Amino acid sequence: MTGRTHWTVGTAAALCVAQPPNIREWVLCVAAAAVGSVISDIDVTTSDSREALNRITAVSVLAVAAAGVAEAWWHLGIVRNFDRESNVFRLILGFAAFLAICTFGKKQPHRSFMHSFLGLFLLGSVAGLIYPAMTPYFSAAMLSHMLLDLLNRRGVRLLYPLKKGFCFGICSADGWLDRKLFLAGGAVSLLVSLILFFFRYRQEVLRLFEGI
Repeated sequence: MTGRTHWTVGTAAALCVAQPPNIREWVLCVAAAAVGSVISDIDVTTSDSREALNRITAVSVLAVAAAGVAEAWWHLGIVRNFDRESNVFRLILGFAAFLAICTFGKKQPHRSFMHSFLGLFLLGSVAGLIYPAMTPYFSAAMLSHMLLDLLNRRGVRLLYPLKKGFCFGICSADGWLDRKLFLAGGAVSLLVSLILFFFRYRQEVLRLFEGI
């Protein structure tokens, strides 16, 4: 599947599975899912794939930056919650571990370590070390990436380091199903977000805008 499809479906999966309880968690969910949904493809090797990954990575960075802007503007409590659940040492240690794992994964064959349950466990654990609240959002998005790639004709080594790959062989990476899933993921993400903001966050939204 293409990066944009992984992004929209990963975000939809994280929102549906975790159903963030407040706006702060929704912002964290969208930002963490943006990274978790595409990080597996850091092991791509073709120039076209890398170009697409670069675009999605840029969107991921913007999503994280947007979370920072939202925190600064509306004081959602992301920093306060981070101070309660984590600290600077864990942030530095976790970021270093995240880079080390991704550096190792980048050198592995495509759809091997970075698409495996081992990779999911390690990166999800590091996300939890950095900021525990991100773990379910990041992990759900990354898992959705692995499951989507099973639809392709090339095997996914879910049980890395074992050599055996798994696939359903239903479609190509950028065929008609990819386009349908991209649209479906975007539609579900938007629908779930609208439902959450209208029914669960309504009072919180009103308080935020009253303070502007």
